[in-house]
Amino acid sequence: MEIIKIVGVALTGAIMVIIIKQYKPEFSIYISLVTSLIIVFLFIDKIAGIINFINNFSEQITGSREFLKVLIKITGIAILTEFAVRNL
Repeated sequence: MEIIKIVGVALTGAIMVIIIKQYKPEFSIYISLVTSLIIVFLFIDKIAGIINFINNFSEQITGSREFLKVLIKITGIAILTEFAVRNL
């Protein structure tokens, strides 16, 4: 049921961007950002589960935890890069 909310927000945001882009293109980026933030807030409980998983995983690692820190940073950079490329 939660996926329907997310799809609804995404579709509404996409339609608003298409309509606003015709008249005020500078505002379309703001609508995209607000839509993205709303979707992130809808995912916040799932993100908490992922963070708990990472914490449990890091406790089981023997040796240096620097590897996990680097892995998380690489993943974050990859996600941000993918997001930036798709919004050009």
